[in-house]
Amino acid sequence: MKLNEEQKPIKVGYDLDIEEDRKAIREFEAQLEQLKKEPLEKPISFYGEPVPVIKSSKFGSREFPESRDPRRVRNDVTGLIDAGIVQYLLKLKAISRRWVKPEHPGWSWAVGPDLKLYEEFRQKESALGDLKYRRQIAKEKEQESLDALIESKEELSKSMGMPR
Repeated sequence: MKLNEEQKPIKVGYDLDIEEDRKAIREFEAQLEQLKKEPLEKPISFYGEPVPVIKSSKFGSREFPESRDPRRVRNDVTGLIDAGIVQYLLKLKAISRRWVKPEHPGWSWAVGPDLKLYEEFRQKESALGDLKYRRQIAKEKEQESLDALIESKEELSKSMGMPR
């Protein structure tokens, strides 16, 4: 990009109460799902350290089952993510691999050279996390209201002396 060209500002924060932002995040979610199905051009180890299995765990009252994904990798820049998404970010030059000394094999990742694309990806990824959280809350509330409806129906039928 030349210095005299007008640069498009990075969108900082997505407001999920605005329909346009919600639509952009849903499109981003669909794009990520598509990238997870893309064939890999290089061996999986090129995209980071392979992490095919995450063991089941328990945090407080929540339990998380064992997760298996043969394309899941971890690297310094993207964290734990699908190798297809890492491949996409490498093509866009939002992240890059660099030469490192043999004594530091895990330091081979860097952000850039296109920092704007990387920042935009992170902003959308964060907003997608918020959207998924909102969906989970809505689903839990819906289940609670269905349970309450069934319970009140059973109480009503008992009080009327009718079998269910």
